[in-house]
Amino acid sequence: VDEVMIGREKRERTMNKKERERVAHHEAGHALMGYMLRHTEPPIKVSIIPRGESALGFSQPKPSQNKLHTEDAVISLICVLLGGRCAERIIYNNVSTGASDDIEKISIIGEKISDDIFIKCKEMADILETYVISQLKKHKKLVKLLARDLLKNETIVYSRIKEILPKNLENSLVCKF
Repeated sequence: VDEVMIGREKRERTMNKKERERVAHHEAGHALMGYMLRHTEPPIKVSIIPRGESALGFSQPKPSQNKLHTEDAVISLICVLLGGRCAERIIYNNVSTGASDDIEKISIIGEKISDDIFIKCKEMADILETYVISQLKKHKKLVKLLARDLLKNETIVYSRIKEILPKNLENSLVCKF
């Protein structure tokens, strides 16, 4: 299932220590936001093993059966997608090219829209990025804990995430725009 959804493992695509650490923090940012936000599916698997053509890691949410998505769910999804980029900004004071895939996924959510709506979407993404940064700064130690576990184990699943993160944070945030 992972090969079809995410791509085949590419263990031969090695990363140096600094790249692995950055990818671990990036994926930890996605996972933490997915864990905390109420209107999104929790991360069931997070990995820093390269996959497919370009993915250096992934945070896989529980598959959703929903055909329709509420505004809260779309906003939460954008926040989860911004989580990796924002974690990099908090830990390293910049973002890498690895964060470009997340921006591409966000733009797909609002694709084929007029310029004025695009400008509003950009403004919304900027506001949500500020929100995500504030949440990840508040829980920076947890981002580092997840990243450390990813560096040690390469892949962690939902039960391990629940062991690492405080129970009271699960589904505790509602991001309103």
